[in-house]
Amino acid sequence: MNLEIRIATNADLATLIKLYAAMNNETPLSEKKAAELFTEMAKIPNYNIYLAYLDNEAVGTFSLLIVPTMMHPGIHKFAVLDAVVVSLALRSRGIGTAMIQEALKLGKAAGCYKLTLSSNLKRSRAHHFYESLGFQQHGWSFSLKL
Repeated sequence: MNLEIRIATNADLATLIKLYAAMNNETPLSEKKAAELFTEMAKIPNYNIYLAYLDNEAVGTFSLLIVPTMMHPGIHKFAVLDAVVVSLALRSRGIGTAMIQEALKLGKAAGCYKLTLSSNLKRSRAHHFYESLGFQQHGWSFSLKL
């Protein structure tokens, strides 16, 4: 598979909106709101949205944040993977695997000791996918609506 993965830019907003909306059949963000959020995200150091292209067509995306930490002696960074999406029609063809492998490579290159992600409890197919790549459930994730 000839998959090209690159950092998304403002010019990619329409593509990102389409991919995100397809993730859970949700109403897409407006271009204005997406542009505002993209600008805000761009201000965060070491936080990027990536797009995966197959034959010059955008087929997936993920976000990766490299975070400094003081928790472990000699280990001072970890990576957070978020918003992993593959086009519905192209799932189960290795695109997601290639994107995760790229995220792992980026995390290792940045000196991270781990890569974490969170997945909705309802997404059991995604959980099996992550487990097939070696991810293990570690602890519990908690959230509180504000």
